[in-house]
Amino acid sequence: MIKPAEDTPLSALYFAFLAEMAGVPAGVINVVPGYGHQAGAALATHPDINRMSFTGSPKVGREVAAACGRNLVPAKLELGGKGAAVVFSDVDVEHVAEVLAGAITLNTGQVCCTATRWIIHESIYERFVETAKVCLEGTRIGYGLDPESQMGPLVSEKQKKRVLGYLEDGEHSGAEVILRGGEVQVSGHHGFYVRPSLLAGKPDNLCAVEEIFGPVAYLMQFRDEDESLELVNRSNYGLANSVWTADLNRGRRVAESMVAGNSWINAHNVFKHGIPYGGCNLSGFGGGVLGPDTFFDYLSPQSIVRLV
Repeated sequence: MIKPAEDTPLSALYFAFLAEMAGVPAGVINVVPGYGHQAGAALATHPDINRMSFTGSPKVGREVAAACGRNLVPAKLELGGKGAAVVFSDVDVEHVAEVLAGAITLNTGQVCCTATRWIIHESIYERFVETAKVCLEGTRIGYGLDPESQMGPLVSEKQKKRVLGYLEDGEHSGAEVILRGGEVQVSGHHGFYVRPSLLAGKPDNLCAVEEIFGPVAYLMQFRDEDESLELVNRSNYGLANSVWTADLNRGRRVAESMVAGNSWINAHNVFKHGIPYGGCNLSGFGGGVLGPDTFFDYLSPQSIVRLV
C-alpha cells in the first residue's frame, strides 16, 4: 500500500498502472492518495498495518514513529538531509565542480540525499567557486518534458516561497551570495521556476544548517582533514555525504568518519540495488535494502504501508 505525497500523487498512480499492465495481481499494490493529516494519519495508526516505510520530514517522521510505536509496528524512516561533499586539493577541480553543480540541479534540488553543503579545501576554493558558478549560470531552466531543459520547476508555490525565503534569510544573517538565485519565468509554461543559488560563509548560518530542498548549495572552506570532518559532522542530519580525493586511503578514512547512513568516495547520489540505504540522527533510522522502490523491502502477505 502506497500513500503518495499530496503534491505528487500521479507518479505513484502511474506506477500502479504499469504494474497492473505487467501482470501484478490486483490488490498487491494499492495507492491511497490524500492529505497526510487524513489519509496518512489513518494508515499510520491503523492496527492492521504490520510494516511501515516513511519518506518525508523529521517532524512528520516523529509522528509516524510514535504511531507505529503505539502499535509495536517496525518502521523505516528516511527523513531529511543536509548532505556534505568534502573536496580535497588533489582532485580534478573542473570535473568535481561540474558533478556537484549537477547534484543540486537534479530534480531541482528536491532530493533528500543530495550534496547541499560543499566543503572545499582552501587552496582550490576560488577556482572551484568560479567553475561551479559558470556551470550553474549556464543551466537551461524549462519545462520538464522539454529535452533541452536541464532543470524544471519546484513542486509547488509553497516550496518556491520556502526556497526564496531561505535565500533571503540566509543573506540577511550574513551569508555571502556567490550566485544569486530567484524566481524566473519560462515562456509558454506556468510553473514554480527558480534559478540555482550559491551561498557561502559561516557554518552556523541558517542555510548551512537547515534543509532547503531546492537548487541551493552552501560553501565553506577547510584547512585540514580534521576541520573538514568537524564541519561535516556538526549537522543534526546524517543521510548521505561524499568525499572527493585522489588519495583513496584518505577517502576511506574520511568516509568512515562521516556521521551518515551513506558516504561515497568520488561520487554522490550513486546507488546500487541491494545495498542498505538509510540515515541517522534527524535523517531517520531503519534503512532497508534499496530496490525499485523501497517499499518492496517489506513485501510479504501482511499489510504494508509506504508513506511519502
